[in-house]
Amino acid sequence: MFMTVMVVGLLGLLAMALPAFTGSRGHGAIARGGAHAKIFARGGAHAGALARGAHGLKAATRPHAAAASTRAGSQEIIPADLHRPSHLRFIPSPRAICSVLALYGAFGNALVHAMHLSFFASALFAVIPALLVERFAVRPVWNLVFRFQGEPASPLEYLVMSEARAVVPFRNGRGLVSVVRDGRQVQFVARLRDDQRDTPVKVGARLLVEDVDAKRESVTVSVTPDT
Repeated sequence: MFMTVMVVGLLGLLAMALPAFTGSRGHGAIARGGAHAKIFARGGAHAGALARGAHGLKAATRPHAAAASTRAGSQEIIPADLHRPSHLRFIPSPRAICSVLALYGAFGNALVHAMHLSFFASALFAVIPALLVERFAVRPVWNLVFRFQGEPASPLEYLVMSEARAVVPFRNGRGLVSVVRDGRQVQFVARLRDDQRDTPVKVGARLLVEDVDAKRESVTVSVTPDT
């Protein structure tokens, strides 16, 4: 029985810890080179210049979208022990329950096999060390680990008016560009603005991001005067 309780607790802890180490939703859309290559090969003719006149509206709503995105990402992977409402402080969190189960099973199993106590005595004496270790060892370590979790990526719309660099020569107004996003170099499928479609773009040319299609992870760019 003690082994079963311990395994149940460990599986619960693993299930809660996985999202912190696999990344939040905001990181999944950064730069999938394979997906970009497929999109570029298909050459889907999406209208990148759809909403240039709505840039002002996008800019006005960006802070709210970013705040909502950050809150959602943080709530998704922050452990339940942090920032619990005062009226819930006496209710154990799922993390605490799983920790106590795992520790209780481990101590109970050790008392039965190492100390040769009876099952009922082990079940009784295993409670105190399980609670103490969870409170003074597991909880502080768990919270410390989650303080170093990755921050959600900023919305792709934040790239509008950012500088981009051509990664490959553009063909028929299409190519790949490199942009700095959240301090990292990422690549996107790009198309030139309609009125600059025939403008030659070489590798390393400086471009300006004018529109972003977040769903397809592609951007509309224009040639800067000094290119």
